Amino acid sequence: MPKIKAFKGIHPDQAYAEQVVLQVENLDLDTARNIRNQNPLSYVHMLVPKLENRFLMGSKTELAFKKINENFDEFLEKGFFVRDEKPAIYIYRVNHLGFSQTGIWAVTAIDDYLNNTIKKHELTRAERERGLIDYLQQTGIDANPVLIAYEINTTLEHIISKAVSEKPVLEVNQPGAAHFLWKIDQEDQLKAITDAFAQMKSTYIADGHHRAAAASTYGIECRKLNLKHRGDEEYNFFTSVYMSTEQLRIFEFHRLVKDIKCSVSEFMDQLKQVFAVEQLADVKVFKPQKQHQFGLYIADNWYALDLKTKISSDNPVQSLDVSILQDLVLHKMLKIQDPRTDKRLSFAGGLTPIEGLVKKVDDGECDALFTLFPTSIQELIQVADAGEVMPPKSTWFEPKFLAGLLIHKVN
Repeated sequence: MPKIKAFKGIHPDQAYAEQVVLQVENLDLDTARNIRNQNPLSYVHMLVPKLENRFLMGSKTELAFKKINENFDEFLEKGFFVRDEKPAIYIYRVNHLGFSQTGIWAVTAIDDYLNNTIKKHELTRAERERGLIDYLQQTGIDANPVLIAYEINTTLEHIISKAVSEKPVLEVNQPGAAHFLWKIDQEDQLKAITDAFAQMKSTYIADGHHRAAAASTYGIECRKLNLKHRGDEEYNFFTSVYMSTEQLRIFEFHRLVKDIKCSVSEFMDQLKQVFAVEQLADVKVFKPQKQHQFGLYIADNWYALDLKTKISSDNPVQSLDVSILQDLVLHKMLKIQDPRTDKRLSFAGGLTPIEGLVKKVDDGECDALFTLFPTSIQELIQVADAGEVMPPKSTWFEPKFLAGLLIHKVN
């Protein structure tokens, strides 16, 4: 029974929106600084603030958080940001990559994360959580939503359909993508949405395990310190976008291997013991077309690898393509035991052009490229329902959200 609620969202004024929002996926520090120097309205000022006076009292980290808060207040005072007066649940849509995705943007009770009402499929790292907790504690800015999947619901589909037939409150056009927000703040519709979620048995984190974990830890600490804790304070909730399993898109992660430690012919002989191997003539790029099929580019040739024997296991993790490749090939044949740490192995998200990965092999940076078929949302649900953990770099989820599009303040 997921518990969601409306919140007073903070978002850019339409006049400034395209200057404010920021694509943070793969954003490096140098690029962030360049954006900061060129665009005084960019949300990057809430992430990498410029410290004009280094002689103020405090550490560099303390001064950075102080400046972030000053920048945020200035954005509100000057009208670059607008705070909605009434609590609302928002409908979010992005048109990109040749398709459209629509979801419900609300805030979710941290208890749902803690009691596994929102099921997980990924382990989190304490050091990464700590940085997110510190940011929440020092700024109160909760701006990067957790992406959560739910089984399609007719009530919610009707509400979404009705909402998007109206004019959006915010439209942001970016290269290759258009983002839209609609606001629902009527009490009867808010109740219909929250009731629909309350009747669900489970939902599933798709992307954002660290953000959910950090928000939950921060909320618990706030509860301890608040002698008048009621349970409805904003620190009890984290920003989240819910998308039905039909709206989510999962892309694969390909694998690049350095130093196969044997000749190509020896490696191919090993593969033929496990896979039906077909050499593909006149093919520049090959992506698998079905589960348990893999692409291999090595020594100027593409091959299709089809698993000969069906995987029989009660553990849903074992039948994932990423597990099959790791267990039967990378580990057994190439002696790559830990994909998280072995420097012979690297990963490329499914949106990365395969031509560029092929070039790395051709240029001798790597010996082999494996392309994979995407993990399905049903496979992810089976893993989460079993209480298991997905292998590293199993899934690349879309959408990735723009920073500064919609903000939840937790203090």
